[in-house]
Amino acid sequence: MSQSSQPPVTSSSKSPPSTIQTARLHWQLDDNGITVPRSSEFGDVYFSKTDGLAESRHVFIDGNNLATRLANLRNFERFVIGEIGFGTGLNILAIWQLWQQIRPDNHSHLHIITTEKFPLRKTDLAQALGVWTELAGLSQQLIDNYPPPLAGCHRLNWFDERLTIDLWLGDATSSLSQVTGQGKVDAWLLDGFAPSCNQELWSADLLAQIARLSKPHTTLATFSVASAVKQGLKHQGFTLAKRKGFGKKREMLTASFQPKSTSANFCEVYFRYNKKIKPFFVTLPFTDTFECRRRQRRKANNVKGFELPNFSAITKPLSVAVIGAGVAGLSSAYALAARGHKVTIFDKDEPLAGASGNIRGFLAPKLTSLKRLETNLHAIGYLASCRFYPYLTAQTGINILQTTGCLDLLSHNRLQLDEVKDFPIEFARLLTAEQAKAKVGYEVGQAIFLPNAGLITTANFANAVLCHPNISFQAEELTYFQQAYFQQDSDQVLLTFTERKQFFDHVILCMALDTCNFLPTIKRFNHSRGQVTWFAVGEHDKAQLPKLPLKYGSYYASFNENSKCHVMLGASFVRDTLDTTPAITDHTMNVADLADAVPDLVNNTDIFTVEKNLRHWQGRASIRSQTVDYLPLVGQVWQAGYESNSRVWSFSALGSKGYAYAPICSELLAGLMCGEVLPLPEKMVKNLSPNRKVIRR
Repeated sequence: MSQSSQPPVTSSSKSPPSTIQTARLHWQLDDNGITVPRSSEFGDVYFSKTDGLAESRHVFIDGNNLATRLANLRNFERFVIGEIGFGTGLNILAIWQLWQQIRPDNHSHLHIITTEKFPLRKTDLAQALGVWTELAGLSQQLIDNYPPPLAGCHRLNWFDERLTIDLWLGDATSSLSQVTGQGKVDAWLLDGFAPSCNQELWSADLLAQIARLSKPHTTLATFSVASAVKQGLKHQGFTLAKRKGFGKKREMLTASFQPKSTSANFCEVYFRYNKKIKPFFVTLPFTDTFECRRRQRRKANNVKGFELPNFSAITKPLSVAVIGAGVAGLSSAYALAARGHKVTIFDKDEPLAGASGNIRGFLAPKLTSLKRLETNLHAIGYLASCRFYPYLTAQTGINILQTTGCLDLLSHNRLQLDEVKDFPIEFARLLTAEQAKAKVGYEVGQAIFLPNAGLITTANFANAVLCHPNISFQAEELTYFQQAYFQQDSDQVLLTFTERKQFFDHVILCMALDTCNFLPTIKRFNHSRGQVTWFAVGEHDKAQLPKLPLKYGSYYASFNENSKCHVMLGASFVRDTLDTTPAITDHTMNVADLADAVPDLVNNTDIFTVEKNLRHWQGRASIRSQTVDYLPLVGQVWQAGYESNSRVWSFSALGSKGYAYAPICSELLAGLMCGEVLPLPEKMVKNLSPNRKVIRR
C-alpha cells in the first residue's frame, strides 16, 4: 500500500549517512494483470494491486481535498505538500496531472517535499511508471530529472509549470528535521509501508517533525488506521476523521492539525549584567524554561540569534534590483523572474564582464568523501546545475550546456580511492589506468570518470536569462544605497546611481569583490587573478587531442567556435593582484599545469609550445573573490535597525565555482526573500549567511 522504502528510523538528532542503498524489488502481477513492484525488504507493495493511480487519487488527492484547494490559490500563494515515501513517485505524478488541469491563471506555485531512504534505481522507476500510459509525458520528465542516489535535498524545478519538488534522500525523520524556511506544509501524504511492515516509519519522532512543519488546519491523509498511528497523530495535535478506504480497505484516515495553545509561563531568569547577578522576570509563551534562559542570555549579551527573514505574504510582484551581471546576478534574477517578480539588473559594464565571462565555463564537481557529501555545497550545487542549464535550454532554445563528461585525474584530489568505489556510477566512477587511457587517449593513471560534467557557453547563458520578460538590464554604476522606512510593510531601498535615483522593494549585491565596498561589516574577500588560455587548432592537431575534458586542479577542454576546434586551458592562479591584462607568464603557467598532469600530450605535440604559437593564442584574465572559509555569501544582510526586515541581500564571493553554485544558491536566495521552504538544510543556510560570523558567536 506504500510508495516508501524506509528502513527503521534512527534518532532525528543524528545526521543520516550519505551512502544510499537503492531499493531491492521483485515484480508481481496485480489484479489487472499488470506487473508492479514489491519491496523485497519490507514485503509490501508500492501501491494497490487493484489500481495504484486510482488509490492515489482517492486516498491523497480526495483525502486532502486538493482539487478545490489548488484551484482556489491566490496570486503568489505557494501551496506546500509533504509526502512520506516517494517510492515510484506515483502520488506526485497524480497531483502534477491534477495541477496541470486546474491551476489558477496567476503566479501561485505548487511545492512538494518528499522523502525516500531506499530510492528505486532509474531503470526500475521507468519500469514501474511505464504501466501508467496517461502519465507518460510527466513520468518521462520526472525520470529525466531523477537524481543519483546521494543523500540530501535534490531540488527539481519546472518553472513553466510553477512546480517544485524537493526530493530528500535519506532517513525520513532526519531529512524532515533539516527542512527549514518560513513556508509550512499545507497537506501531508503519509504513504509509508504499513506499520506492521515498517513500524519505525510511523514513530513519534517522525510525527513530531510532521507537526513541526505544519500550521493550523494543515490536513493529512493516510491509508493506515492502525491504533499506533491514530494515537501518535492525536498526541501531536491532529484531529482525526475516518472515511471509506480504497478498494477492499474498509477505512482510511484524514486529519487536521490543531496545535495546542501554549499558555504563558512565568520564568525567572538570571543573567550577568554590569558584572552583577540580577534577577530578570519575564512572561514568555514558552513551556521550556531552558529556552527562556537561552533567549534572555542572548538578549543580555546583545548577540542576535539566527532568524529567517520576516516579510508579509507576497500578493503582487516585487521590484528587485540586482547589482552585478555575472553568473550570480543573472541566476538570482532568473530565480525571481520565474516566480513572477520584476527584476532590473544593473552593471557598470556589459553582462559577464567579470570572472564568469570566460569563453566557456567548466562544470564539474569537486569531489569529497561520501560522509561529507550531503553538506558539501559544491556537490549539491553541481547536481542542481546539471538539471537547471538543460531546463533553461529547453525553455529558450538556446544551447547552454554541452555535456561531454570529463576525467578527474586525482592529482589534486584528497579522496581515498576506496571511497570513490561507493559513489553511484551515474555520478562518478573510478577507472583503472587502462580504462582511463581508453577514455582519453593518453596515459593518465587511475582517474574518476564524471559522466555529467561539461562546458557552458557563457554568452548563451546570459542571453537565455536576459530574454525573460520579467528581466531588464541597464548599464549603470551603483554609488550608494539606503533602506528607507515609510510605513508598516512598505519600506524600500533607495539606490543612487551615477545619474539618478530609484526605489526598489529589495536589492541584491552580486558584485564580487566590489560587494565589500558597500558592506562595511563584511570582512574583505580574498582575491586572486585567473587567466584562461585558448587557441584554434587544425584538423591534424585536432586528431591528437584528448577525447575528453580533463580536471587536474586546473582544466583542459576542447570546443567548437565559429566552425573551428579550440583548445582551452585554465585558469592560472596569482594572488593579491587586481591586474587583468593578459600575460605571457599566465599562458606558460597554464601549459605547465597541463604538462604536469599529462606530460605525453604536451611533450609530443607542437601546439602547446608557447614561444612558437603565442601569436595565435588568446587570453582573458579576471579576478576571483573568496571568503576566508571558501563559502559564498548568500542571504540577507542585517542592517542596523532592520535586522530580519532588512531588504538588502548578497550573493557574492563564488571563487572559481560560480556555475556550480549559482542555480542552487539563487533558489536559496529567492526562497529566503519570498518566505518559502528552502532547498538546503538549516546548518548550510547559516553557514552561507552574510551574518554567519555573528550567528556563530
